[in-house]
Amino acid sequence: MSGDERELSVNYGFSEEPGNPDAEPEEASFASKAPYIKNNDKATDYRSTGYLLTVFGGAGILFVILTLFDVIPKFFGNPYMSYGILFATFVLFLVMGLSSIRGANIFEKKAKSDHTLEDRIVKYVSEELTATDVDEKAGIAEGDTPEIMFFKRNDCLKNLITKKFVNIDPDFLDNLIDEKLYDSLYEESEE
Repeated sequence: MSGDERELSVNYGFSEEPGNPDAEPEEASFASKAPYIKNNDKATDYRSTGYLLTVFGGAGILFVILTLFDVIPKFFGNPYMSYGILFATFVLFLVMGLSSIRGANIFEKKAKSDHTLEDRIVKYVSEELTATDVDEKAGIAEGDTPEIMFFKRNDCLKNLITKKFVNIDPDFLDNLIDEKLYDSLYEESEE
């Protein structure tokens, strides 16, 4: 390509230079990863959204029906067209609300399963792992900084837990290690 053609070409985030086809793809940046949301929180959000949409859709449908039967005065030019569109919109809200409530029930079941799994993992870590065992398996060296030690221990805990509990959600495990396991394991060893 000449210099003028290169200036006019659009890159779209990809390199125009030939690269190594055997190279590993770059991992997504840490900042672009969405935070883990517990299934309990998802269920609560879905349920409140579902109730709001269901009530709003039901009230809207009632409004349209009362308007068509002249209980409430009509205030649109062509009532059948206008109220038909309103009725369809409110039915859509009602269906979305009921679907959201159903989704909340699904997330509640997943939350119960997660809670059971969390209890089993916490029991496993507290009964079968010690801080010194994890440090030995993680390869903690004398000169390691606290940050390096944290990441090595964290990776070691992930590996040990995933060997014991197969097919575990990595985001669930990361959240559990950050919130409970790491602190409980290393606060006990420091005391």
